Amino acid sequence: MKNPEYNLLDEPWIPVRLVDGTITDVGLLELLRRTTDIADLACELPTQSIAIQRLILAIAYRVATPRDTRDWARQWGDGAPTEQMIEYLERWRERFYLFGGRFPFMQVADLHTEKDEEKTLDAVVACVPKEEKRLFSTRQGSGVAQLSPSDAARWLVHAQAYDPSGIRSGAVGDPQVRGGKGFPIGPAWCGHLGLVWLKGQDLDETLVLNLIPASTAELRGVDSSTEWGACSWEVSEPETSLRGDYSLLDPAGTPKELSIPRLLTWHSRRIRLVGDSSGVTGVVLAQGDKLAPQEMRLYEPQSLWRYSTPQSKKFKTDVYMPRKFEAGRALWRNLPGTLPTVITVQGVDKQPKREFLPSATLSFHYQLDNASIQTSYPKVMRIQAVGVTYGPQESTFEDIYSDELTLSVAVMRVEREDLSAEIDRQVRLTEDVARDVGTLAANLARAAGESGDGAGDGARDRAKELFFSAVDNDFRAWLTQVDGLESARDVGRRWERTLRQHATDIQTELVRGASSSAIIGRDTGRGYMNVGIAENYFRAALNKRLPVHNTNQEGTK
Repeated sequence: MKNPEYNLLDEPWIPVRLVDGTITDVGLLELLRRTTDIADLACELPTQSIAIQRLILAIAYRVATPRDTRDWARQWGDGAPTEQMIEYLERWRERFYLFGGRFPFMQVADLHTEKDEEKTLDAVVACVPKEEKRLFSTRQGSGVAQLSPSDAARWLVHAQAYDPSGIRSGAVGDPQVRGGKGFPIGPAWCGHLGLVWLKGQDLDETLVLNLIPASTAELRGVDSSTEWGACSWEVSEPETSLRGDYSLLDPAGTPKELSIPRLLTWHSRRIRLVGDSSGVTGVVLAQGDKLAPQEMRLYEPQSLWRYSTPQSKKFKTDVYMPRKFEAGRALWRNLPGTLPTVITVQGVDKQPKREFLPSATLSFHYQLDNASIQTSYPKVMRIQAVGVTYGPQESTFEDIYSDELTLSVAVMRVEREDLSAEIDRQVRLTEDVARDVGTLAANLARAAGESGDGAGDGARDRAKELFFSAVDNDFRAWLTQVDGLESARDVGRRWERTLRQHATDIQTELVRGASSSAIIGRDTGRGYMNVGIAENYFRAALNKRLPVHNTNQEGTK
């Protein structure tokens, strides 16, 4: 066995953006020494950044999990526990070599197949263009024939977090292999989730904002003295091809009490990089430890959740599933159910259940009494959302979701649920107006002559997309301007004035673009339609949703 080389503590493998805008690469130790100089990670994909951020956060949890709110407030005043994190890393230095030794980082040293097969690097590089879809085509041709060690390290962490489902190589020693194949166990852990990440002014603040007491919400703290309470690299024996099913509600699984550090560094796959410090040319990629998303809110602190009636019926208990993000849908459109407002549905036991649950991290900050925090707490909170959409059978990458939203902290307070309820109401109202805009566009298309199944559908979708694009910046700005001293209704009326203006502007644009045949109109089979009639329908709908007396010039608050 060759000597270990390329230690991730020292080698510069993590791209970061400094507070002055400069982009540079750092190793883990330098990153921790410069947390106040670093604004954010700057990896090739947002999923890559979030996967590495979770790894760094796991180390913070390992050395300084807050006991309670008071302990967190002290940590906020002190800043990120970087000295303890550096001491921890030095203690585990041997586990951070990328190549060689008995414990290569996040890998199995002797992983191999019966025929000693290796995969090309597109097995782990998510941005490699596929023949059928060039979604992440930042690399082409020879760009994937070989990776630098720094590139390989980032894609290794990414694969453990986001590798799609599908058949993988059958590793020797894995009793679950059949016919030389490792059959699908689902995507890697983060691929199940709709992750939210709080951002501070620098990485130092960011780490503390996301470092919450392990008892928050319904999280189950786990004794850190056990291997299941530690980070994945703290195992006493080298990892092998043997793997387990740790799905909490799977009758065939073996439930384990998982700590936050363990989950943040979960090995969804067994991997061996083929290469050394001069470059990586291939990879052995096999199935790893399976997790299923049912009720993992008890352990996962960063995902949003939604009550699942089908899963609750299946397992005869209340089951919450991760609430994933829909591609192309701005994060602010997911605010209903994300803010502290309680929305209920009927559970399988006929009792009301919360339809949505925020992440445990958000829940902690919703309930935080920032008046008791001596060091200045943010007046606005930046929230980043990251997720993945997979293709058929979750076996390919289809899209990556990444959006960021800045919220006034006032709307995040449990004691101002009236404000968060008003935000929810305005999001839903905006969605309703978007549908009215879409209906106007569809009616204009039918008036111009579109007929048959789906008549007007294309025009409807384009108009709604145009509308959401038009309101997006103003809605985001409105969220940052919410004053905790303002009444919820006044807050809502300010947005309603803006919303009505956007709706009438889009109406004018659509009508101006209508054809002469649409002005004349036609019998659509469901009644006569022309531009004038379509406009009348739209005005009636808009006046019903936004009565004029709520939108007059009352002055700005």
